Amino acid sequence: MPQNLFAACRTHDGQLIAKRVRLDANVQQAVEAVFAEQEAAFRQGVTDEVPFDGSWTPNEDEFLTIDVPAEAQIFADTINAHAMAVDDIDTAAFAAEGIKALFTGIPVNGATKVLVQRFTSQQVLERRFALLQQGNAFRRLSEPAFTLDNSLACIIEDGTVKFKSQHKLRSIINMLEIYREATEQEVQTFAAHASLEVADAVGFVNVTNQVSRKLIHAIVNNGTLDNYTPVQIQAAAQQTDLAINVQNGRIVMPTTHADIKALLQFLNESRYSGPLSGQAFVTNSQRPA
Repeated sequence: MPQNLFAACRTHDGQLIAKRVRLDANVQQAVEAVFAEQEAAFRQGVTDEVPFDGSWTPNEDEFLTIDVPAEAQIFADTINAHAMAVDDIDTAAFAAEGIKALFTGIPVNGATKVLVQRFTSQQVLERRFALLQQGNAFRRLSEPAFTLDNSLACIIEDGTVKFKSQHKLRSIINMLEIYREATEQEVQTFAAHASLEVADAVGFVNVTNQVSRKLIHAIVNNGTLDNYTPVQIQAAAQQTDLAINVQNGRIVMPTTHADIKALLQFLNESRYSGPLSGQAFVTNSQRPA
């Protein structure tokens, strides 16, 4: 069964759609071989898959994984559809198609595997002064042309997106929910939590910056304040040399940006004590051991 080549294109209104990139038979076989080689290289040495929360870079033997976002379902849907039902890429206006990725795939044991390369404007050769060999001389390339990337950006299978570079992946699909910061209303709701005592809610909202709001969003999602009492949180914080003031059964929110950030980092389990030195550290990774 031939593996058709498709392009994931970002439309002017922000939607991700798929279009077919027609290839002649010889080129199609060569493209299949390129993707197969890149898949083997992508998987080589990987022994672990780690759920991604937006906060770390994988080791060489790891994939990061996220559940397939709604818009990324277009990849598997396109592979499972009849190729003739997918609109062709406009070869005459190739550079204007908004291509974000090239992909191919096949059904595997009743499921679908999709191999995805990132695509950037640098791969469109007609925008460059490109020379093409013709006999003993070179002529200027005037027709629309493009190159394949030299590696995969991700593999989509088993209901997950497996990747190594968040930079490459987020240039293809929308990952805002993973990196999202709390809205002003969500910060106000957080400040009103029964376990917190925020004397000046308006001032608290005003002092929280992008980093603090991302921490608040993560804390709310993790349910930290719902799962642990203020006294439990205070006792645990002492082990990291962080003093938390608890009054009338509530955590008193500090008023300075630095102290607020330190508390939020602890509530997000980003602050810990070294088991040997006892030194307090802050980390951007919540990767499970």
